Amino acid sequence: MIPVLPPKQKFPSTSWKKEFVENRRKALKRFLVIVCRHPVVANSEVVKYFLTFQGSDAHNKIKEYFKNIPDEFSTCDIAGRTKELVPADTQVQFGYSKEHIRLLTASVTKIKEILEHNMLRCMDYSSDMMQLGLELNKIGNDTTPLGVWATGKSTGWSVLQKGFKGLSLEFSSLGEKSLVQATQLDDMVVEQVNLFLDMLLAYKDLCERHEKGVLQDHQRVLQRMGQLKKKRMTATLKGISETDTVDQLESKILMQESEISNMENRNYFSLYCMQMETQLIHANLELLAYSIQALVSVEARGCRDLAIVWDHIMPMVAGIVESPGDRVSPSLSSGSVSPQLR
Repeated sequence: MIPVLPPKQKFPSTSWKKEFVENRRKALKRFLVIVCRHPVVANSEVVKYFLTFQGSDAHNKIKEYFKNIPDEFSTCDIAGRTKELVPADTQVQFGYSKEHIRLLTASVTKIKEILEHNMLRCMDYSSDMMQLGLELNKIGNDTTPLGVWATGKSTGWSVLQKGFKGLSLEFSSLGEKSLVQATQLDDMVVEQVNLFLDMLLAYKDLCERHEKGVLQDHQRVLQRMGQLKKKRMTATLKGISETDTVDQLESKILMQESEISNMENRNYFSLYCMQMETQLIHANLELLAYSIQALVSVEARGCRDLAIVWDHIMPMVAGIVESPGDRVSPSLSSGSVSPQLR
């Protein structure tokens, strides 16, 4: 069960390149985690060679070094007796498990999308709070000279400036805490779900390779055997003149029977591997539970941290609104009306 390597791609823009490289870095990390955690693959010579290889062109060097190495069926100690290890109802159970994991994959894909949207909303919230703090700071640091002509008897502007300058720090703090929360959601929640989803997609790919590979090869060998037997029967019915042809067909049938036996063993070995890989998926179901646990923990802690800042902001805002300075109204409050409004 090996996940697909993340693709390489040309970049239309520098900003998009940075995002693509970061996403690919994460995907490659997940790929290595899955490979190195696999109880069989992690101990293979190919993986050991890759992890200890030093130099360039690793891809071609590995292909060259291992090109004559036999496959797992030829090297596995239990390959010859997997028929004894495979339960009689394996095909039925495999069908049930494949459907179960298909439904699970669909749900986990939706969960991943929801968690990604949640993380992005948190990042947007962080950006908005930081921008709000920046704008309040601009107001607080405005040095435009204003006289009585503009302010009249009101001292509200100076009170607002002082208050907004203090508030700008608090809103910046909200932005920083939200950014921390978004980063934790990405690292501790979304990546965990992505890891499990990569395993599920690798299992789906493995099922397809099993069905399109070993099973189809087995069916082709059986069809070939049927054709040879039909030819032998036809040659036998034609009489002694076809003796040489019958002998040749008998020889081919014997070879085909040997190939059928080999393909049946490969099929049983493949089914045994599918059972082990299915159990590996179930052994890693806890990744989904850990992801939800991390989501609850990050959200609860983040909400508490934000609530502390909001509680600190409330009296600051009340102090600005209730300050006597900003209660002084312009001449409209005393009954006089601006010439333009008469």
